[in-house]
Parts: sequence; C-alpha cells; structure tokens
Amino acid sequence: MAQSAAQKHGRHSARARVRLPGKYVVMILFVPVSLVALGAGIWLNFEERRAAFEAVEYRQRADGLREAYYSLPEFLVDLRTDDDGRTGYLRVKASILLGHDHMAKTVHHIDALKPMLTERLTFFLREMRPEDFDSSEDMNRIKREMLRRVNLVIAPNTADDVIIEDLVIQ
Repeated sequence: MAQSAAQKHGRHSARARVRLPGKYVVMILFVPVSLVALGAGIWLNFEERRAAFEAVEYRQRADGLREAYYSLPEFLVDLRTDDDGRTGYLRVKASILLGHDHMAKTVHHIDALKPMLTERLTFFLREMRPEDFDSSEDMNRIKREMLRRVNLVIAPNTADDVIIEDLVIQ
C-alpha cells in the first residue's frame, strides 16, 4: 500500500538519472568555441605587435648604423593663456630617435607605455605659452625637456633624441 501511494505521487525510491540533450550540445560546442577564441586572441596579439613595428621607421646613417624612429601620436593641446588673456593651440608631430642597441625590445617597451608617455608629454606641452616657442634656444630647451620626460617613462631603456617633425601654433 505504501508503494502504491508513492507511485501515485510520483516518488520513487531509486532515482533515475535523466540526461538532457542540452548537456551534450554544450560539451560538443565548447571545444570549437574555445579554439576559435584562442585563435582570435593569438591573432589580435600578433596584430598589436605588428602595429607597434609599423610605428617604427628604420633609416641608414652615413656610417652604416641603422637608426629607429618611433612615431608618437600627434599632439593637439591648448596652451596656457598669454599676458593678453588669449589662448593658443599647439599641434606637434614628433618622433623618438632610438639607439641601435636592443631596438626591438625598446619598441615593445615604448608601445606598452605609450599612454603614460602621451600623458606626460601632453601635460608638459599644455604648460607652455606661445612665447616659449619664439627662439631656437627655446625650442632646444623644449626638446631637451621632452627627451628627459620620454627617458623617465621608458627607463631603463633610453632614447637618443626627440625629433619635432611638425609644429603649428595658432
């Protein structure tokens, strides 16, 4: 009698294990999806490294050594107001001259620190006034300060020079 009451209410003493077809679908799809994700990650990493090397231009010097020029992004900053209260704008396109020692390692290091490098140079340039760009002595001072800030960011690697390719003050 107890058995018939248990069967009426749907209770069984031995549990029957029921497998749903969804579990098989998940197990079968897990392997291809994970392989596709792994392949996409490897491809994106390769593309990122290739983009870092595309930012570098190699030139041959007269004495036969190769030099690497790492292109920085274009800076467009507003300058500090001058004595008349006018705000100027500065657009700078610059490159970093890397030494010939360990160029590949330095390029990857600079590419990893590019946001910090951009931030430091942007904050420095925003503190300039239009009068700070008047003479060649002032420009040399600005280049030296930019080089100092670049070397602080990419330490222990070093850059040999900062080349200003384009400079427009408006």
